[in-house]
Amino acid sequence: MYYLQRMFQVLVDPDYTTASLYDSPRLGEAFVVVSVYAFFTSLDSFLSGYLRTDTVSVGLISFFVSTLTTFLRWVVLAMLFHIAAELLGGLGELPNALGFVGLGMAPMIFTSIISCVLTVLAVLVYYNDPDKLIPKAQLGLDLIGMAWGTPGIICYFGMKNAEKLHPLKAILVTLVLFLALGAYLVLSSDAI
Repeated sequence: MYYLQRMFQVLVDPDYTTASLYDSPRLGEAFVVVSVYAFFTSLDSFLSGYLRTDTVSVGLISFFVSTLTTFLRWVVLAMLFHIAAELLGGLGELPNALGFVGLGMAPMIFTSIISCVLTVLAVLVYYNDPDKLIPKAQLGLDLIGMAWGTPGIICYFGMKNAEKLHPLKAILVTLVLFLALGAYLVLSSDAI
């Protein structure tokens, strides 16, 4: 119940939730959030791989690759945020960045659950989708989750509070990383 309360709190009041991350990075909470997000995004990959090919092994490979890339993305984004903060005069440490980037994946849990439903609908119900409405909806969900979570609003407050970076510098770093990751997501999506 504690983790559910913390996830809800980071969604509705990220400034307050990230205020204490400088003193205590709360890596345990961040790990739980990333693990739950990794499970649901990997479940989506499993469903997509299995339902499209009718092969369990393809689904399992997709599941494990997705899990690995989710945890790698957590670490790489935390390192990028921390290095940018160091270059711009931030006072935080790498565990602080791991904390706020991990907590920032909380909104993406909900978008990945909805994405699982959309994947099942895309394969079983709307398999002939010439306008690519479901991939466009999934892309929109991913962008909304990123804008609210990692690397979006929650990471802005994390940069400001956990890395002790000036708000203008924090918004600049967050915006650059969001635009770069968003452009990659749009260009690699099958919605276009």
